[in-house]
Amino acid sequence: MAYEIGKVEIWKAFLEAVRAKSHEALSADLRLALLEVVMSWTSDYLQDITAQVVEIYSTRTAHLSNREGAQVRETLDNFIAGDIDVAHAEELLGYSIASSAHVAFVVATAPDLPAGRLDAAVSHVASMLGGPFLAMALNARSALVWVTVREGSWTAFGSRLPSRPPEGAMVALSSEQYGAVGFRRVREEALSAAPLLEANPSASPLCFPDVEAETLALQDHQAARRLVHRQLGALLHQWPAGLDLIQTVQVFLETGASPTRTARQLHLHPNTVTQRLKKFEKVRGRPTEVGDLPLWLALRLAPMVRLDHAADDF
Repeated sequence: MAYEIGKVEIWKAFLEAVRAKSHEALSADLRLALLEVVMSWTSDYLQDITAQVVEIYSTRTAHLSNREGAQVRETLDNFIAGDIDVAHAEELLGYSIASSAHVAFVVATAPDLPAGRLDAAVSHVASMLGGPFLAMALNARSALVWVTVREGSWTAFGSRLPSRPPEGAMVALSSEQYGAVGFRRVREEALSAAPLLEANPSASPLCFPDVEAETLALQDHQAARRLVHRQLGALLHQWPAGLDLIQTVQVFLETGASPTRTARQLHLHPNTVTQRLKKFEKVRGRPTEVGDLPLWLALRLAPMVRLDHAADDF
């Protein structure tokens, strides 16, 4: 209202001056100069008042959003803790819990992106997965989201997910679970999978069933670090050069010990794969055997463990 009133008053004063014809005594150059000054002042005023309106609106919107988000978080925390029942939680949240199948995901955006990009990423991924969704902010750059899906549809998710997440966003998904118990489980799965994206952002979208072994191992981080150190030893001191060897051997084991399939997946020549495998075994001091579960798990865990601790800290 203040914006509109100010704009009207400026133009009323300007029109009155024009009607008074007092400007006719001025030279053409001076009239042009005055017109430019008036237009400049008007433009400055409009920009200033617009900025104030935007600031007030943004502050008010953020306040309402934060208040609504706090209410959602409080309701969810109370439900997860068992302090309120399903019916009450559904009423407060406006989301079906007991009679629906759910998938949860954590989406995080890069720090240098506008804050609004998180909301866009949430909506984009939720729309790819299914029906109604319920979002809860974890912080300014990430959110936990539940999505209602058709029961038994998990196997079709691969074709429904985007080949890449929204620009600047990383996504970690749970499996599909049903009902109130499933609602709690998918939250735990998505939150467990999310930290693994820090080690490998290119893996996004990352699904919990594909990394369940890693999430279980990392529940005891010290034990995971000791496992990695025992299995990989000196390779950890060759970081990041050792990463190429670790990734190559990991794919080698996961493709049935086939240099050809490993080369195809990593876009390498088969001879390069063989050379890396020999170097890996030389540094490690023992042969690489298919079915060596501790080695495979250590290969998967190494980048994640390495994020938090230098090799010298083992």
